[in-house]
Amino acid sequence: MTKRLFIYICFFASFHKVVAQDLFSFENSKKFGEYLLKSGQYEIASREYERLVYLKPADDTLKLNLLKAYRLSNRTDLGIKRTLQLFPDQSALPFDTALEYSKLLLNKQDWMGAREFWKESKNLPADEKVLLNTTVSIFESDFKAANGYLSKIQNKENYLAKNYASILDRGNLSQMKSPALAGIMSTIIPGSGKAYTKNWKDGLVSMIFVGGMAFQSYRNFSNKGFKNYRGWVYGGIGLGFYLGNIYGSVKSAKNYNKKKINALQHEASTHFNLYY
Repeated sequence: MTKRLFIYICFFASFHKVVAQDLFSFENSKKFGEYLLKSGQYEIASREYERLVYLKPADDTLKLNLLKAYRLSNRTDLGIKRTLQLFPDQSALPFDTALEYSKLLLNKQDWMGAREFWKESKNLPADEKVLLNTTVSIFESDFKAANGYLSKIQNKENYLAKNYASILDRGNLSQMKSPALAGIMSTIIPGSGKAYTKNWKDGLVSMIFVGGMAFQSYRNFSNKGFKNYRGWVYGGIGLGFYLGNIYGSVKSAKNYNKKKINALQHEASTHFNLYY
């Protein structure tokens, strides 16, 4: 009985060892890493891929997934650092890894570093470089430069190129509001500058208030002369609000442009993520 029990114990110990070894085999670890990446467990995935890269340092797919895990877990700096360590010659990065490294640089908003990398990259096609440079110019709010880059695209039917062209068309200076014009309009007719920037409510309030103060000041001066303090009080309040209205109109135009540009940049980001 004791001998049989001993045999059972030895058998189960051996079986457990075999199962454990199989569980932590390279192929199973690779599948586990893929599962973690797909299920959004990016930080754990990065640790798993670090181990896999250590086991197979020549496997570029493992390196790519490691960098992706770092980017998706919002550890951009670490992702960039590991790219430099794993690929001493960044100009020779494989296409997919070059795109992943580009995303890391864009997340860091290292526009200059990104442009230098694309310039030296040997495995990024010309059209991809055009699209990536256009992306940076859009996020720098330099739509003129973005148009210049996009004009060099060879495949005019490219999904991202077509959507960027639409965004740049709507970001044209003619679609923006002029802060100088808004200020001049409110100087002539209080509130009209804000109405020009589609801030109708504030524009109407400004017009009524400035007009009301001016009327009260005029009425008091007309009835009681220029020595009447109420006329000066109403006039002073009206003048202060009038000057504030001019400044507010300029600021309103700038805010209008900023909101419009931010909306276009958000749209560009959406298309970029769908494409890449």
